Amino acid sequence: MVRLVLLLLMLLAGPAAAQDSLRIELPQGRPIVGEMIRITLRGEYTGFIALEEMKFPDSQAYDWMQLAPDDWRQERVNGLPRQVFERRIAVFPRLPGDLVIGPVTHHLTKAEGASRTALEVTAPAVSVAVAPFPAPGLPLAARNLRVTDELSDDPARIRDSQTIRRRITITAEGTMAHFLPPRPDIREKWLISFTSPEIRETRLTEKGPLAFVQWEWSLRPITGEQGTLPPLRFSWFDLAKRELRGAITQPILFGYGYLGANTGGAARLPTAAL
Repeated sequence: MVRLVLLLLMLLAGPAAAQDSLRIELPQGRPIVGEMIRITLRGEYTGFIALEEMKFPDSQAYDWMQLAPDDWRQERVNGLPRQVFERRIAVFPRLPGDLVIGPVTHHLTKAEGASRTALEVTAPAVSVAVAPFPAPGLPLAARNLRVTDELSDDPARIRDSQTIRRRITITAEGTMAHFLPPRPDIREKWLISFTSPEIRETRLTEKGPLAFVQWEWSLRPITGEQGTLPPLRFSWFDLAKRELRGAITQPILFGYGYLGANTGGAARLPTAAL
């Protein structure tokens, strides 16, 4: 009798234990709009996988990018051998409210000898509560943000007809380049400004995405008067401190401009030329 019960339990547990599964794993916490959500797609499969294809769904509700190559490995799950699949995705919500991710389907082809079997394994959709971004404008949320402001020469000692190059670079960890601010408009009555093409890209690093933008201007005073370029301000949400912060450049003073325009009195030829 005991043997019969054990046999029935094994028969009942066998199909369930052999079942392929796929799920979406979410981190804890309530993200804000623009904040990176690291999710993991984890599949646990039996048999030999000969072919596979998975397309992460696009959505108007989020941006996304894959963080690393797919990871396939052998593991024991509940004491049984399984082929484990993991794909790491970064999702950036665009709107506050309940963000729905998925469902996601993994198309598999299993091989056993000369036979092939196609099947689909689907991870059910999951929902994430997203809080609003705590400021107007672009929802720039990052672990760290750095602004560098470089000048090719000292503008306070500028020479007549001299052009100075200004380059501003912003890097932000854990976000995408389109969340970074647009190029500032540098316009002054006493200044001519020529802009170079913008460089804007998202770079994938070992720590995750790194947003990068670089602007460059050629600046030349035209009126001979002193002038000051005001500081530039950029706001962002610090994910480490969970607070809104600001980044600011220093004001830039242009000194002499056109020296000839600052000279008074009548021009005279040297005595030898008379």
